Amino acid sequence: MHRQRASRLAVALLADFYGAHPCRMARVHLLVASAVALGRFWGVSAPFARLGAAVLPVDSLRRPRTAAWASYARACAEGLPLEIRDERWIEAHLQDAAEAREAGHEAAFLMEARAHDGEPLWRLLMQHLEMTLGSRFFDQPALAGAVSGEAAMAHGMAVTLRRLLRAGWSLLQHYALATARAVLLPRWPEYPGLVDERRAAWLLLSSFVTAWAAAGVYRRGVRALHRGQRVGPAEAWPLLAATLGEDVARVDPRVVRFYSNPGAWAVTASVELHTRMARGIAWVATRLLGQGVSEHGARAFPSRFRTFRRVDGSMHFVRELYCDGVLRVFDSDFVVRKGRLYEVFVEHGLEVELNVRVLEDGGVSLRGRRVLWHGLPVPLFGLCVEFRTHPAPDGSESVDIIGTLSPEGMHENPPGRIHYKAWRDDVRMTQAPAKA
Repeated sequence: MHRQRASRLAVALLADFYGAHPCRMARVHLLVASAVALGRFWGVSAPFARLGAAVLPVDSLRRPRTAAWASYARACAEGLPLEIRDERWIEAHLQDAAEAREAGHEAAFLMEARAHDGEPLWRLLMQHLEMTLGSRFFDQPALAGAVSGEAAMAHGMAVTLRRLLRAGWSLLQHYALATARAVLLPRWPEYPGLVDERRAAWLLLSSFVTAWAAAGVYRRGVRALHRGQRVGPAEAWPLLAATLGEDVARVDPRVVRFYSNPGAWAVTASVELHTRMARGIAWVATRLLGQGVSEHGARAFPSRFRTFRRVDGSMHFVRELYCDGVLRVFDSDFVVRKGRLYEVFVEHGLEVELNVRVLEDGGVSLRGRRVLWHGLPVPLFGLCVEFRTHPAPDGSESVDIIGTLSPEGMHENPPGRIHYKAWRDDVRMTQAPAKA
C-alpha cells in the first residue's frame, strides 16, 4: 500500500514538473508512469518501485533531483528549442538509468522475478522492464560519447515497438483494462498530494495521444547515427593546410585552430536580411531544404557548433541556431579533394566547391565557386555566398565569421548576412566576447 501511494505521488510530481517544463520525451515518461501506477506494479515489487523512483526528475519537494535535471529545467525556462530540451532530457534520463543499474535495482528485481517465474502478474512486470530499460542497448556508449543520446534513444524506441508488436499484447491489454476501470469505476482512496485514479487514467490517455511527437526524437536520433563519431575538442582536421599548402603560414593561428575543429568553440549568431529577395531565399531554403534561417534582426541567437568524424575521416560540421524557440540547422561535410575544399550537403545531394584564399589580416575567405546537385551544375543567377573568418583584433582566442549572400561583385552592404562570434569553449569564462 505504501509503495502504491508512492507511485501515485510520482505521477503527480511528473505531471506538475512536465507541465511547467515540457518536451517530447516528457509525454513518453508520463505515459509510462501513469500506466505503471494504474497497473499497481510498484506495489508488487520493491526493487521495481526503486527502479521507477530512481528515474524521477524531481524529489519530493519538487526540486530537480540532479544537476542534469536542473540543466533540463533551465533549457525549458529559457525557451530553448524542443530538440535541445529533448537532448537534455535524454542526457539526464540516461544518467539516472545508469546509476539505477549500478545501484543494483535492476539485478535485485530480476532475482526477485525468478522466484515468481510463471506467475501472470510477474510476467507483465518483466515485459514492462524489457520494453523500457531492457530495450536500451546503447545507454553506456551514449554516456561515454561513442553515440549521441538521441541515437541511443531512437534505437531503444525501435526495439520497444518491435517487442510490443511481437509479444507485448498481454501487457497492453492489462493497461487498457486498468485504464477503463479507472475511468468508469475509480477505487483509489483520496489522499492529499496524490494523483487520483481517474486523473491518472486521463493523463495516460492524453499522453498516449501526444506521445507520437517523440517520433521527432527518433528521426533526430537516426540522423545522428549517420553523422559519424562525435569528437572532442582535442580532435583536429588539417583543412586549411591541405587546401592552401604553404600559404597556410600566412593565416592567423586562431583561424587555423578554428577550422581544425569548429566544435571546440562556443558561438553566438546574428542574422540580417535587408531585402525581400534575401528574405525570400532564406524562407525557401529553410522550408524546402531544412537548411537555413529565416529569423533575423539585431539580436544574437544562442548557437552551437558540433563536429563529427565520418568513416572516411572527413569532418561533418553541424551549426545549430536557437532562433526564438526554433532550432535552425546547417548540416554538411567538409572534404578536401586534390587540394580543393568542398562542402557537401549529403542529404540533399548538393556539393559546393569552395575557393579558399588568405585575407590581409590573417583571416580566410571561403567563397562558393561552383554548385552541383547530384552531379549536375546549378545556376547561381549571379548570386555569391562567401564566408570570411577574421581573428579578433584584441588578441583574444576568438574569431568572427561573416557570411554574406550578395550579387556577384557586390561586397559592401550585402542583402543577406550572418555573423558568428566564436571563442574557445575552454576559455569561455575569461575571454568570452560581447554578444553581437
